[in-house]
Amino acid sequence: MRNEKLDERMLELKEDIFTSIRESVAIESVKSEAKENAPYGEGPKAALDHILALGERLGFKTGNVDNRVGWIEYGEGEEMVGVLGHVDIVPLGEGWDYDPLGCEVHDGKMFGRGVLDDKGPTIGAVYAMKAIKDLGLPIDRRIRVMIGTDEENGSSCVQHYIKVGGEKPTIGFTPDAEYPVIFCEKGQIFWEVTKQVENPSTVRVLSIKGGTAKNVVTPKCTMVVEGDFDFPASENISVTKENGNTVIVSSGKGAHGSLPHLGKNAAIQLFTALKENGIDLGGDLQKMIDFVLDKINLETKGETLGVYSNDEETGETSVCFGVVDCTEDKLFFTLDVRYPNNSDHEKMIETIKASAKEYGLTAEVEQTGNLLYVSKESELVQKLMNVYREYTGSNEEPIAIGGGTYAKAFENMVAFGPIFPGDDDVIHQPNEYGEIDKLMKSFQIVATAMYELAQK
Repeated sequence: MRNEKLDERMLELKEDIFTSIRESVAIESVKSEAKENAPYGEGPKAALDHILALGERLGFKTGNVDNRVGWIEYGEGEEMVGVLGHVDIVPLGEGWDYDPLGCEVHDGKMFGRGVLDDKGPTIGAVYAMKAIKDLGLPIDRRIRVMIGTDEENGSSCVQHYIKVGGEKPTIGFTPDAEYPVIFCEKGQIFWEVTKQVENPSTVRVLSIKGGTAKNVVTPKCTMVVEGDFDFPASENISVTKENGNTVIVSSGKGAHGSLPHLGKNAAIQLFTALKENGIDLGGDLQKMIDFVLDKINLETKGETLGVYSNDEETGETSVCFGVVDCTEDKLFFTLDVRYPNNSDHEKMIETIKASAKEYGLTAEVEQTGNLLYVSKESELVQKLMNVYREYTGSNEEPIAIGGGTYAKAFENMVAFGPIFPGDDDVIHQPNEYGEIDKLMKSFQIVATAMYELAQK
């Protein structure tokens, strides 16, 4: 399983690997205005050009699908191992101690946007392929490193690749998440629940607004009521008078939509306080609030909504109330529902639509994310787990998550690395970094995994 010569060759390539990572990280490849031959802006295009030039310099076949997805390939054969990475990044953001484009090394850590997500691992995979080539290791399947340029904004790059007939991998992984292996990613249904106001509230509520994104627990919610509205302040709810109106601000705690139980929903906290103080706003608005309290409330598993399911292998349903935006004319809020492998997707949709209708609301599916499930007994999961255990001595099992990764782009693909269990979660954060020794270990793991998957 573990090939010492492959490990040694990767270490010999260490300086070249990190030089290439520095070159790539220096490119600010944040999505921007589309230009000719640069559908996601000049930054992502420059980063794609850089890695494709690297592939050519290392002696590989390369391809470029409309400047959205590139690929670098080695070997022969009808079947193909796909390693799917990306070179676009989230905005640099504030709060960095070091240049986010500089790849400075401090205490064995390389700092920079994209070092971990996902330029470092993607470039590591290219050099892993070089190590396999340099050693002349026998393979039965071609190996293709696929490079996306819009992963951080919805993965339209890979959708385009598939739409225009790009070759799909037979088997593969994305080095864009965590170890050991993510064998299941829950299905996702994003909802928009709305109503045009026909029956105004008896209390004149000018607006209720809260939330930052549909996949984040509402961290703050503000209700503005005309005139002097009697509402008691509390530890997490402030009440002020501004411009002849009463402004009520509920402060909660945000959390990722896949883990809503870790947050404190400010909107539901506000609605609960209204009820506890015997305040009925009346009209369609009150019916909306009743729906939220009756069917969503602070319970985050979908039990009161009637969509709960529990799978021993892949977990439980989760429901996240995200954005609320109500005016005197229209009511609006979002739900993020995630479900395990044993859920009835169509029945869930019917149930939520029917529940909303009972309260005079219209619930529509705004977006879906397919459930990813690859059996723990499959060739893919077994080979990756065997490699991981060989290198780490760990007895950990494959994991199921509520979030979604790039692996959902293709069938028979899972997320594999680069983050080890217990490591700090620095992806998308200021001071994103990769520990150089751990990155090299991950690159060696990936090289062996690529080699194992390339053998039938």
